[in-house]
Parts: sequence; C-alpha cells; structure tokens
Amino acid sequence: MNAEQSKSLLSSGQLSADPYINNCYSEMCMSTTQVAPQPGKHKIGWMIAAMFIIADMVGGGVVAMPVAFKLSGLPMGIIIMLTVAVSFEYTGYLLGKVWNRLMERNPHIGVCRKPFPEMAKRTMGANMQRFTSVLGNVTQFGVSVVYLLLSSNILHYFISHVLHMSNISICVVIVALAILIWPFTLLASPGEFWVVIVFAMLTTVVAVVSIHTGIALDSSACFANVAYPQTTSTSTVLSFGIFLFAFSGHYVFPTIQHDMKNPRDFTKSVLAGFLGVILLYLPLCVFAFIVYGDSMAESVIYSIQSPFLQLLANLMIAFHCIMTLVIVINPLNQEVEHYAKISHAFGTGRIITRTIVLLLVLFVALTVPDFQPVMNLVEVTVY
Repeated sequence: MNAEQSKSLLSSGQLSADPYINNCYSEMCMSTTQVAPQPGKHKIGWMIAAMFIIADMVGGGVVAMPVAFKLSGLPMGIIIMLTVAVSFEYTGYLLGKVWNRLMERNPHIGVCRKPFPEMAKRTMGANMQRFTSVLGNVTQFGVSVVYLLLSSNILHYFISHVLHMSNISICVVIVALAILIWPFTLLASPGEFWVVIVFAMLTTVVAVVSIHTGIALDSSACFANVAYPQTTSTSTVLSFGIFLFAFSGHYVFPTIQHDMKNPRDFTKSVLAGFLGVILLYLPLCVFAFIVYGDSMAESVIYSIQSPFLQLLANLMIAFHCIMTLVIVINPLNQEVEHYAKISHAFGTGRIITRTIVLLLVLFVALTVPDFQPVMNLVEVTVY
C-alpha cells in the first residue's frame, strides 16, 4: 500500500489515524489478490482476552496441579507455583510488549496469521522464525490431540458407566467429538469464537466449585486419618513439569492479542488472566493436600467420594477441554492457511485446510487412544 492509497483510506475513514490500530494489509501476511477483512470487526476487549488466557491454561491443570503438591509438599508447592506463575506472567507481559512495539514500527503488517513466528523473525532472524514455527505447531498439534483424547475418555466413561451403553467404543466417541468440534474450528480467529470461551470459563468454575464441594464433604472423614507424603528432591523435581504444564500456553497469546480492539491493553489481560488462574489453582491445591494428603489419586477428581460431584466435575473438565481445543488449534490452522495462501474470507479453501488439520488430529487420536503417551511427548517437546 503506497502513501497516496493510505491518505485516501485515512480521509475516507477506512484507515485509523493511529498507526498502531493497523488496518493495512501487507503481502507478508496476505496475498495482494485477497480481499482484506473489514477493520474493527470481531474484535475483543481486554477482559475477554483475559478469559481466553485463563481458558487456554486451565483445564487439565485443575486436576493435575494438586498431584504436583503431593509430589513437592505444601510449602514447596506454594513456592514453586507462585514462582512459575510470576515468571510465566512476566514472559507473557513481555510478549505483549514486543508485539506492541513491532506493530508500532511496522503498521503495514495488518492481519497476520502467524504473529509468534513473525516476532521471532523480526527479533532473531528467519532461522529462528522457522524453528519457532515448527516447535509451536508441533506443540499445538500435540495439545489438540491430548484435549480430544482427554475429553473423549471422560465422555466414554459417562456413556459406558452412567448411561450403560457399553457397546459404544472409545473410537466412536472420538470421531463423534471431532465432528462436533469441526464447525467451531472453521471460525477465523479468536474474535469470532469469544462466546465459546465464556462457556469454557463457566464450565471451569462449575468444575472447581464441584471439586471444592466434594473435598469439603470428605474433609471430616478423610482429615481424621490423613497422612502426608514424605517428599524428596527427586519427587519435587518431577512435580516441576506439572507446574510448567499448568501455566503453559504462550504460543496462543499473540493470536489473542492480535484480535483485540486495542492490543496495547493485552498487558492488562495477562495480569488479570494469570491472577484468575492462581485464584483457581492455589486454594484448590491447598485444600486437597490438607484433606487427602498421601491418599490423593492421580486426578484429584477421583479422590472425591461423592459419585455425583465426581461425575459433574469430570464432565465440566471434558466440556472445557472440548472448547479449549478450539483455541489451541486456531494458530495452527491460521499458519497452515498462510503458507497455503488461502483467502482470509470464509470459503472453500478454509474449509478444506482446516478439515485436513482436524482429520490429522483425529488420525493420531485414533492411533494412540491413550492420551498419557501423547501428553508426555508434548511435555518433552515444550520443555
């Protein structure tokens, strides 16, 4: 876009006078033959962005984090959790500042489908861009498989043991769930599926409240006979991976920020998001450790003695994982579309590419229907 075109758009009101509110579209991020989306559409505020951050991180962490306290002990668990939370919050804050500075210096970038690799390219060169892109895409793909398998396993247990439909296999549930998720993966970017995130937050709150209620009901019987684990340096080191996993999700942050009305407010979103995650994690972990101690199961949900609350919490976590999958697969979809030169407008190209990506996720899920090996591989890739 040349200077005369910029002046014309500015005078007509189609281009913001603020160079940071970027409504231009460069060849780097979209083909010059494509139609640019209308500026200002599907933009989110900083509070919704904070919900995206919470939904991106919370989920499996809710059930796994209390186990990390069992491995590390209560005092050390609190120290490690707060240290990791503050460190990750600071790196998320820095990511937001870097994207702000990049957009101020390069207002022509406009709609960018791969903001994280773009930052790597601008700061450390093309080789680091490729490295970041590959590592991030492998991680997002693996996490998508984990979420699909985790939610499918929970729903399969519900169908088999509650609805007594034991003839339905786990593979059928995985395929049905992928079909259910498919239409939501076709939404362009976070700005278009913010309603999904609101529901994800509601399911998380219901799950946490259910777990707290179950622990409270168990406290009189369990606390009287509780025995606390003897932690070692080895067990503490092993717990560290769970703490890192529970606060991971940075690769999605720039994609969320890029869909904000005012991306400068992303620093507020990071602060609010991490504060919300700590408020969800910390009381739950402390309460579960005090009541259950060494008897805590691999998932805190399975330590709850009330079948109803156990089932409710599990179902809420399953629904949360289903909706979080829509978040984590979106950056991968957008980057595939970028390299395939697919139009930003909804059309056949988007349907084909995103269907292929979901089919690949489905293929891996059906090949390895136990999510634990996939999750271990993802953790090794990330850390």
